Amino acid sequence: PAFVEAVARALHTSLACARWDVSSVLTALAEAAGGELTDRLLGRLPRGYALLFGRADLAVAA
Repeated sequence: PAFVEAVARALHTSLACARWDVSSVLTALAEAAGGELTDRLLGRLPRGYALLFGRADLAVAA
């Protein structure tokens, strides 16, 4: 949420618009980068970012 809020402030837009913009860009980036690189990137980010990359945010099974 903090990342999307920062983008909304920087773009002087609503949270919904910022979330849409961020998700559009990161989903395109993930498609260009490929699955393996995107998986590695998401492994380094906190939980919750997968949705912004057009991926399901799945919890690891215990």
